Amino acid sequence: MKNIAVLIYDLTIEYQITVINGIVSYFEGMKDVSLFIAPVNVPHAITAEFDYQYWTTTEVLRSKIFDAYIVIANSFTSFYPLEKLEEEFKKFTGRPIISVAVPLSVPNNSYTYNDSKQAYIQIINHLKTKHNRKNIAFFSAELNRSPEATDRLKAFRAAMKANDLEFREEWVFPGDFTPPTTFRYIQEQYHCREDVDFDALICANDYMAASATGALLELGVKVPEDVCVVGYDDSDIAVSCTPTLSTVNQQLEVSGRKAAQMAYKAACGAKVPHRQCVSSSPVYRQSCGCVPVVNHSDSYYDQNGKYFDKPKSNYNVLNIFGNALNDMATIYHMLNMTESMRDINDYFSTFVKNLKMQFFRVCAVCMYDKVYNIAPEDNFVLPETVRLIFYYNEFKGIERNCYKEGGIHFNPHKSIMPPEAGDLEPGLYYILPVSLREKNYGYVLCHLPYYHYTVYGIYLKLLTNSFIHCYEYSNATNQNEKLAELNQELSVQSRTDELTQVFNRRGFMEYAQRLLDLSIVTGAKGSVFFFDLDGLKKINDTWGHKTGDIAIQTCAEVLREAFHKSDIIGRLSGDEFAVVAPGFEKINEDLLRMRVQTLCVKHSKRKKLPFTLSASFGIAEFNAEYNELTELLIQADKELYKEKKIKHAQN
Repeated sequence: MKNIAVLIYDLTIEYQITVINGIVSYFEGMKDVSLFIAPVNVPHAITAEFDYQYWTTTEVLRSKIFDAYIVIANSFTSFYPLEKLEEEFKKFTGRPIISVAVPLSVPNNSYTYNDSKQAYIQIINHLKTKHNRKNIAFFSAELNRSPEATDRLKAFRAAMKANDLEFREEWVFPGDFTPPTTFRYIQEQYHCREDVDFDALICANDYMAASATGALLELGVKVPEDVCVVGYDDSDIAVSCTPTLSTVNQQLEVSGRKAAQMAYKAACGAKVPHRQCVSSSPVYRQSCGCVPVVNHSDSYYDQNGKYFDKPKSNYNVLNIFGNALNDMATIYHMLNMTESMRDINDYFSTFVKNLKMQFFRVCAVCMYDKVYNIAPEDNFVLPETVRLIFYYNEFKGIERNCYKEGGIHFNPHKSIMPPEAGDLEPGLYYILPVSLREKNYGYVLCHLPYYHYTVYGIYLKLLTNSFIHCYEYSNATNQNEKLAELNQELSVQSRTDELTQVFNRRGFMEYAQRLLDLSIVTGAKGSVFFFDLDGLKKINDTWGHKTGDIAIQTCAEVLREAFHKSDIIGRLSGDEFAVVAPGFEKINEDLLRMRVQTLCVKHSKRKKLPFTLSASFGIAEFNAEYNELTELLIQADKELYKEKKIKHAQN
């Protein structure tokens, strides 16, 4: 099995999707290849606030399982200097790297390229001889500073010379491949129809050409009557705009297929050429005057003058994803479904339903050993350990949630999946980071159908975002529960006497009053006791404070056994205890005194004390009218004093 990764800036641009289409079509049906599409953006990106997180996937792609890489290089160079990009891709040395459109100065690099020079020579000759246009301007993309932008300007310059036409520097306009820059420049430089002194305009891509056409029309300049406009790429916008654009078809799908073929051969150990050329050919439509504007079909002439006519499809940007209405309905359904996910348990049960519904046949969620907070300027270092926390494989009948058990640990530098999962099935995979803002949790890997794979990236992003929210919610809930348990434990500790493990004075006063209040509400009566350990000073003086502490502990044990578990017992001071006993009537006082005395003898023998423990107590009854704990304790203490006085008299 050969594993080949495709690194691309993103999958939202038609040009890049078309190249990917070519790559995917080459591998479709092959049983010995797993193809991994990875939109990785660029390192330290600030084009969008947290786009740099996607670049962390490149660290995963350096795993030893990969046999070759395909890099859609020109998708990166529009946003990142080529020299820096080459430094990044040097990390992949030792394995073949096939780049599309742009050569990379890295070991083992081969590339496909598009020869725009011949196409420009043909277009300019066409404008000159067919439409009598000689004052030809060029809207460059040099502001973009990409190799493609430079190559197209050089090709235009050479083509003007080859056609014996004057190249004028003032007619080279600065652009960056984007429509807004193009439109704004024309508006700022030209204020009316008479200001426009060129009769043809060639633009570095179709989007610039469509924008330039709109700007010229606002000035009252007719296209193609006054100015012929030509684009580049033969993208969907070339057919959807009015007038339809004459352009250059650079065979993007062919570029993708050739890159795929080179990568596969290199992965199998075969030699591949250092570069392969993909030819380009002009397409002549309405914007140069070859096809009448009244023609509403997708009609064009090729370089040889052959006429082609086909129905003009209704342009919809979502068509690049396949069936736009179905895709929109699915996304809407998924958004509703993700709202029902609250915690991680909800997530995994709903997640599997989504996987099956969307034809994901393999899915793995892998988490790093910790959540990494990554800033744009940081260089992410892949940890030595990753945990597989969820694995679904329709081919093998596996559906495993490993989250509760902590996941299956493995080394991502050796493989992107643990050995226990077995070999990945052949086919098309999509890999992207699981991240939210500056936090990076890991990565997700999914096996996709060969159709509509671009929109599956959206599905997967929705699912991973939901995972993060559920994961954070579960973590927060667990932490809150642990904190509540800790607070409760601390609360109990702060209200518990360390020596006897009954309530201390603070705890007793709080909980005893609550019990009194509850007893009154339920109509119950009862008693409050004030206990005093007899002779503690003599015990301390005779046998030491350690034995005195044992006597205090034993007294607490006696009280716990003498009263019900629902009664409240507290140690108020050194040798003083108090008890609240709902339901206890004063009439049973003598029975309690005998029980306490019996228990004192029992526990003294058990503890092998050199004396027999003894305790005195006073009692105060409570009812609906008389239920203030402080007053009851004062009354019970007075009764205790009476008993103590009798004992002293007897001694």
